[in-house]
Amino acid sequence: MATPELRYGFGANWKHFVEVSLNEARIANAVQSLRDLLALENLSGQSFLDIGCGSGLFSLAACRLEAARVISFDFDADSVATSRWLRDREGIPETRWRIEQGSVLDPAFMAGIPTVGVLYSWGVVHHTGRMWDAIDAAAAKVAPGGRFAVSIYNRVERKPDSSAMWWKIKRFYNRSPGMVRGLMEAAYIANHAATRLITLRNPFRAHTDQAGAGRRGMDFRHDVRDWLGGFPYEYVTAGELFEYVHAKHGFQLERLRTGDGNICNEFLFVRPASS
Repeated sequence: MATPELRYGFGANWKHFVEVSLNEARIANAVQSLRDLLALENLSGQSFLDIGCGSGLFSLAACRLEAARVISFDFDADSVATSRWLRDREGIPETRWRIEQGSVLDPAFMAGIPTVGVLYSWGVVHHTGRMWDAIDAAAAKVAPGGRFAVSIYNRVERKPDSSAMWWKIKRFYNRSPGMVRGLMEAAYIANHAATRLITLRNPFRAHTDQAGAGRRGMDFRHDVRDWLGGFPYEYVTAGELFEYVHAKHGFQLERLRTGDGNICNEFLFVRPASS
C-alpha cells in the first residue's frame, strides 16, 4: 500500500471548507445526518469520540445534539487547529469539547483516550494505511452497550477492479503539482455533470445543500478534492467488515447503508452491554 510520506493533506482542504463554505444550513444538515446515522434523537448524557475529526463539523454536531462530553482528535495539525477555531467560535468550553492531535495507530496516545458511549469515525480508518489496526484500536474505545459508527470505502468486486484503479489515480494525484491536481478536479466535475445529463438527472443537484455531500453538511467541491486526494486508500466489502467486527470484537450490526460502486458504506455497530 502507500508509503508513509505520501499522504493527502486533508486538514488544509477542510480548513478552507470552514473558512469559505460552512454556514448554519450546513451545520443543521450535519446534525441531522448524525442523528440519522446513530439512530438517536439526541446525545444527552452521552460521551462522544470523533476519530479523525477533520473540520470539526461532526464534533460540533454532537455538541448541538447535547452530548455531555466530546473528544476529538486528528493526525493532521490543520484539522486540529480548525476544530479548535470552530469550538472557540461557538463558545464551547474545552471541558466539554476536548481536541487533541494524535493517531489512532499510536498505542501510547490511545491509552489516554477513555471509552465512550458513542464512537464516530466517518471516512477515516481507510486513510491510515493500516485500516484493520485502526478498526481494532477504535473498537477498543467503545464502552459496553455503546455505539460504533464507522464509514469505510466499498471494495468493488466486479471486473475491472475500479477500487485498484482509484488507488492508482489517487497516488498520481498526490504526486502531481497543483496545476495537474486542478485539471484532475475539473475533469472529474465535468465527467460527473456529463454522466448526470446522459442519465437525465440535474447536473447541478450535486452542488446543492440537499444532495450528495450536502446531506452531511459538506460541499461538493471540497468533497471532490477529498475523494481525489484521499491517500492512503484502503477498501473492504460490507460483508467482510461485518464479519471482522462481529467475529473479533463481538459487536452486533444495528444499521447498514451500502450501495454499488466506490462509495462509503456506513455501519452502526453496538457493543453488547455484557461485554
